[in-house]
Amino acid sequence: MKNLNLRQLYIFQVVGRHLSFSRAAEELYLSQPAVSQHIRQLEDYFSVKLFDQVGKQVVLTEAGSYLMNSAQQIFHQVDEIHETMRDLKTLRRGSLTVTADTSAGVYVVPPLLGWFHRAHPLVNIKLEVVNRRTVLQRLLLDETDLAVMGYPEPSPSLIAAPFADNNLVVIASSDHPLADRTEISLQEFTEEPFLIREPGSGTRITLERFTATHGIALNVTMELGNNSAIKEAVAAGLGISVVSEASVSLELQAKKLITLPVKHFPIVRQWFVVHSAQRTLSPLAESFRSTLLKSDLPFTQLTPQDSESVE
Repeated sequence: MKNLNLRQLYIFQVVGRHLSFSRAAEELYLSQPAVSQHIRQLEDYFSVKLFDQVGKQVVLTEAGSYLMNSAQQIFHQVDEIHETMRDLKTLRRGSLTVTADTSAGVYVVPPLLGWFHRAHPLVNIKLEVVNRRTVLQRLLLDETDLAVMGYPEPSPSLIAAPFADNNLVVIASSDHPLADRTEISLQEFTEEPFLIREPGSGTRITLERFTATHGIALNVTMELGNNSAIKEAVAAGLGISVVSEASVSLELQAKKLITLPVKHFPIVRQWFVVHSAQRTLSPLAESFRSTLLKSDLPFTQLTPQDSESVE
């Protein structure tokens, strides 16, 4: 059976609204015979009579009344489809899921998504903050639109692009014995009690590569699972650590923590926006990604007023 012809259904709806073939023809800019032919074809399709002629009056049959109600619902849904597609194209509506590693998810992504939400208030935005391993799983399983993280391992399944600096610095308590030094050697650095992130952390991976490159070993005294625990332990004088500079900006301003001028630090890294190479990005995801990549502003200073300069 051939598919229902929406054009014929629309013509039927116009005739049913006017209950007049001639007035429907005028509205549709068709000849009256053409309108009549479309109605006959629709009646043939359903094998029912849709209109009766009662004297000079055109009336809907029972089948015609049912089809009229159904046609109105169908074209209402068609209108909604067009509106939704238009909104998706113009970024007025839709959803965006961003997955971030713990450092990026707490200190980098929220201000960016806050700006994006203010620019697109009807968009449903979801941020998931997980460890690095889970971020990569979400990407490979196609369970997120975009990810923001430190340097991901090279993979043909992923497309990663840097968008902002992510420097790793050595932090200590404000009253640390080395606080007044202008330069600290790597040897002195390795002699200090060191607080390290859990295995699999991007910061730890980078730090392990750094120590291997320079042939040094850290004096690890404690392993902690997140930056908040690291910062509190360092502030309490339990040792020093290496963290993303973005994660300690408030503590540095409040002088709760300090950075130590250890040789070869900071370790210069970047934040990356990552997505699956097999997935076509939605207009919203592409817009958010492009915003990050095109912006020459510090990521912590994005505001709605900056939209013209970054989009």
